[in-house]
Amino acid sequence: MKKSVVVLLLLLFVTGSVVAADKPLGVDEYTSVDELSMAISSYFPKVQGEVKAAQAGNLTIALGKKDGLMPGMVLSLWRDGKEILHPVTGAVIGRAEEEIGSVEITATGETSSTAVVRKKLRDPQPGDKARITPKKISLAIIPVRTDHPEIARGLAENLNESGRFTLLDSGKVSDFLKDRPQRDASLVRDLGRVFTLDAVVALGVYSAEGKLLVTTRIFYAEDARPLDTIVSLLDLKSKKDTLAEVRPFFAPVREETSSTPELPFNARFFASADFDGQGGQEYAFSDGTRLHICRLEPSGWRELWTETLPSEARDIRHFSLDAADINGNGRPEIFVSAMLDGKVFSYAVEFRDNAFRRIAELPGFLRVINYPGKGIVLIGQDYDPEAFYRGQPKQYTWSAGKYVPGPAIPLPRGLGLYGFVFASVGEPNPLLVALDDKDHVLVYSGDALIWKSEELYAGVDTMVLKPLTGIEAALSGSANDPDKGEKVRINARILALDMNGDNRDELVLPRNVGGMFAGDYKAAELHGMRWNGARLDQQWYIADIPGAIQDIQAVRQETGAIQIRALVKLPGGLFSKERLVVMTYAGK
Repeated sequence: MKKSVVVLLLLLFVTGSVVAADKPLGVDEYTSVDELSMAISSYFPKVQGEVKAAQAGNLTIALGKKDGLMPGMVLSLWRDGKEILHPVTGAVIGRAEEEIGSVEITATGETSSTAVVRKKLRDPQPGDKARITPKKISLAIIPVRTDHPEIARGLAENLNESGRFTLLDSGKVSDFLKDRPQRDASLVRDLGRVFTLDAVVALGVYSAEGKLLVTTRIFYAEDARPLDTIVSLLDLKSKKDTLAEVRPFFAPVREETSSTPELPFNARFFASADFDGQGGQEYAFSDGTRLHICRLEPSGWRELWTETLPSEARDIRHFSLDAADINGNGRPEIFVSAMLDGKVFSYAVEFRDNAFRRIAELPGFLRVINYPGKGIVLIGQDYDPEAFYRGQPKQYTWSAGKYVPGPAIPLPRGLGLYGFVFASVGEPNPLLVALDDKDHVLVYSGDALIWKSEELYAGVDTMVLKPLTGIEAALSGSANDPDKGEKVRINARILALDMNGDNRDELVLPRNVGGMFAGDYKAAELHGMRWNGARLDQQWYIADIPGAIQDIQAVRQETGAIQIRALVKLPGGLFSKERLVVMTYAGK
């Protein structure tokens, strides 16, 4: 049964020709791979009809919906040629076929269709014949995802057994793909040329609502033109002859109870962990000046501790907040980087002796990252009053009661300490994924930039006012004035997570949309991206988040499931104020 819904998980396979859908797509519900194979077969019916009219490249053909035609299908054109005579009796035994070209169906009626000429060897005329070859269709299946190889195998077997197709051996497909890291139109064309294919199917399989979301993208091999996309929900568990037990794949969906009560203060950053080591879940929020440690209880938010600032530190400005157990005592420390009086410094807060208290303070920047092969590490970088960041970041460890700098963590030239992650994506070495100052996504291999997104992923960035120094300060009269200076941008947080246990990270990026006159955003999206060997492909996204995402965090539950938590600012109205809540998105 077809459902009219907006599909949030669409395969971006061929870079130049596949884009997000502008309108809702139908989603078919199947209970077997055989039903999916029949849907693919429906695009290649054995039909033949006559051209009724031909004018200026537009044709009317006596074939329609009743014959299985759909817009986008390609038919070959031919006309009867010379008579073929029996060599002994001289009797007419047939006629030669004269190839005219091919046409693409643009609209279908019940018994007739309109078409445009795609390939012309001769001028089409009324009386010419149009058909989809009755011979077997030579087809290849490209598994865009390999999480469920049994689906591709079952589909190939069913198509072969239908008698309409000849399937290219999956081993030959795999060997061909090994030397072709790109996933663009040229791959489809080359695959078709090398193996003399008529069509190629790009198959993606994802978990969705306890079922499998299957995207089946059909291409004509000759020119890689997409014929259509079949989007289906495959519920194998409703059948006794299930192909195999399906391993869940992370597909975030908004839970009905995902929104917390309104926060009692204006939060800008947050982290979530068991900070007191007693088995619960606490939240650390920064309002940009002070820390607030809270616990969510049935009655609402309960503040456990609020930072008290001395009078000389009232102008402090936070721009980063992280949490991790770096000193190894079983309780995560909270790390804050801030600017005060024109200087950058960082400090750590921990629950000790039944109270939250500062345990360390260091000059420069600090940040927690997940570094493939090393795990969760603390990194820091020196502050330069003129250049802001100075030197390469270093890994910090806890030794003799303090945080001690160690080996350098090399970064590509021009990157600072924030707005990037390291990701393990199946390449020999981790890739670095970052946001640039215009909100493009950048992917680095070592120092080399290997991909840049065309799309923008706008986060709520933090602007730090770096006081002017030297000649600039003298000329402007703003020396040592913290209220005057150059604005430096701290990019928004992005996440890299192995969500389905296949030892490959996905990238989770917030995107704020719908900027209002005051410069704020009124809505947001969450995007899940995966590296395909040549670029980041979108795997899922969540739209219509009703406010701007201020910050995001990932929390792994005791069950192993991952939650994405977003600090969201809900816009106010004429008679209401802005509100801040934490929204949770969980994998099923």
